[in-house]
Amino acid sequence: MQNNPLWDRLTELASQDAIKDLASLWQKPNRHQALVFEHDNIYLDLSKNWLDEEALAALCDLASHANLQAAIEQLFNGDVVNTTDQLPATHTTLRDPDHPNYQDNIQSIFGLADRVLAGDIKTGFGQPVKQLVNIGIGGSYLGPRLVVEALTELQSESRIPIFFAASVDDSLLNQLFNSIDIEHCLFCISSKSFSTVETLMNARAIHAKLKNIPSYAPNDQQSSLMAITANQQRALEAGIPPHMILLFDESIGGRFSLWSAIGFPIVLAAGKQKFLDLLAGAHAMDLHYRQQEFAHNIPVLMALMSIWYRNFIGLSAYSCLPYDARLRSLPKWLQQLMMESAGKMHNVNGDVINYPTTPWVFGDHGQLSQHAFFQAFHQGIDALPLDFIGVLEHKSPSQDFLLFNLIAQGAALMQGKEEDHSMKGCPGNKPSTTLLLKNLSARSVGQLLAMYEHMIYTQAVIWNINCFDQPGVELGKSIARDIQQHVENNTLNEMALDPSTLALIKKVME
Repeated sequence: MQNNPLWDRLTELASQDAIKDLASLWQKPNRHQALVFEHDNIYLDLSKNWLDEEALAALCDLASHANLQAAIEQLFNGDVVNTTDQLPATHTTLRDPDHPNYQDNIQSIFGLADRVLAGDIKTGFGQPVKQLVNIGIGGSYLGPRLVVEALTELQSESRIPIFFAASVDDSLLNQLFNSIDIEHCLFCISSKSFSTVETLMNARAIHAKLKNIPSYAPNDQQSSLMAITANQQRALEAGIPPHMILLFDESIGGRFSLWSAIGFPIVLAAGKQKFLDLLAGAHAMDLHYRQQEFAHNIPVLMALMSIWYRNFIGLSAYSCLPYDARLRSLPKWLQQLMMESAGKMHNVNGDVINYPTTPWVFGDHGQLSQHAFFQAFHQGIDALPLDFIGVLEHKSPSQDFLLFNLIAQGAALMQGKEEDHSMKGCPGNKPSTTLLLKNLSARSVGQLLAMYEHMIYTQAVIWNINCFDQPGVELGKSIARDIQQHVENNTLNEMALDPSTLALIKKVME
């Protein structure tokens, strides 16, 4: 950023060879104690990173210079922070027990869930609901799926088993229909706008399959379809009965929406108490984020680490590696949260920026990753920030094995190994962060996800971008709609397309 002495100071610190030498950094006494942070169920160890106390202090000063504390208050006070749509971002109100939105949200979700669990809601076949298919994509899919997997280890443990239909793909829909008990299944169309192309295509395809079953006879009192949306009118126009529509507010962003009615599948699968505990954990992180000084504020520290590596060290990728199968969908959720929120080229004033924002985010279950891409981590010439995530409380020797692997990978990346045969040697000096959860309770999951949400907001404030819009998402969809319309009207040659694109369309049509 131009005319920012702190930016220049951090650039200078990052250019020093010593800051990228972990062996040298570890010569300083008390390094570990200075770079370990704890809050409630979260233990964060930053000591294996290319970072010292001087750089961390400068990064905290950068956050202060960006008026982060005032921006945090704007978020929690309901001020306009989504400047593109001139809206507040109210997802935190849904987990604040003192806010009216909290009770309204809970009563709405729990009211319908109670009727489903009591057998009062009948499908279009006149049968009680025993399964639910969530039809949604993006934030209407990734968040609920992550939490359902985290809080119900086995499908059989769910009060109501949950299935997910996200991709527009006939083969996947056919597999789904072979896996469910269709007469006892409720299909939940989750779409904030109720105009998401993929979701509506899947909904129409499923509805068509239902109508081809002779015993399917929906009416005002029984329906196999429900909706979760911020656009009630479109849901009604699609034929969803009013009592089968759950609403949430336009000011809740899709990728921040799992706390809202979008979390209805979580309630059915894990139960009301776990959903309340999930909200309570997130609220505890909200209070920590709002009240704790930056030097000990876990979401702020996570954001500052990301900015340090992206803008000053110059690393363009970032990996999230949970060593617990229950968190296997965390990397995909975080990928959307970070890249859709912070993948921007304009600041909040609409000016083109001259500095990179989001890194490329990827990851998977940690142990599976060891046999997929860790070779590149250990012997590739590049380095990148890694988040190793583990769960301490467990009752299985295999979980101990996973945690020992997590710890060993961080140590191996840092220490490396010298070998007489150079091709077997690993250089070491690769940075990583270790984040441990005390347990995988609903409260811990809520804290973890809220931590990452606030990490993203902090990045956005410092980068001076809007993390609550996603204009780039629509471009490809718009072109796809135009192509389909011109193909149907046999007017493809009227489109201004490059030869490659035109040839590919014709290849599909052959």
